[in-house]
Amino acid sequence: MNKSTKGALAITAAAVLLLGGGGTLAYWTATAEVEGGAITHGTLGLTAGACDATWFHADGGTVSTDAAALVVPGDQVGKTCTFTIDATGDHLAATLSVPSTLVWTGTDGTSFTSTVAATYAVGGTAIADGGVITDADDGQTLTATVLVDIPFGDADVPAGSTGTATTNGNDTQSLVATLDTLLVTLTQTNH
Repeated sequence: MNKSTKGALAITAAAVLLLGGGGTLAYWTATAEVEGGAITHGTLGLTAGACDATWFHADGGTVSTDAAALVVPGDQVGKTCTFTIDATGDHLAATLSVPSTLVWTGTDGTSFTSTVAATYAVGGTAIADGGVITDADDGQTLTATVLVDIPFGDADVPAGSTGTATTNGNDTQSLVATLDTLLVTLTQTNH
């Protein structure tokens, strides 16, 4: 073995010994603490709604002053409810919505499903369904006018046939029905 090869092997062996054979090096570190500080979350909410005592007739979304006392299949009825918006947060944005359908349940157990739509105003300014609420709307009054269709159905299935009765057949005449709880929802969106 020549001198340069022996020298290279000696240097390699010395390096392995310095590394301690475990592949680690010793070095110095230092740390210092800093306070993380507090962070406060905002809020998003609606007060419990106050609604008109009675339903009114609506025609294609047009509000009427006619009280809806006795409805028939094909009618559209509405009710106006007000809420107070609780919306705080630097970048808060939330959309408004109501369910697309709700179920009416009769005192005799009969039920049928209605389609639902709504129009909104925040502080007296109209806002579209799916419109955005921000922290600028905090404390404002939200007015939601909810429109519910009374479905127009077909005739009942004749006695003795194998089918089932269709929506709003003769079995709904004189029916007293209660609408499922209606939820007006604010859903936060990711800005």
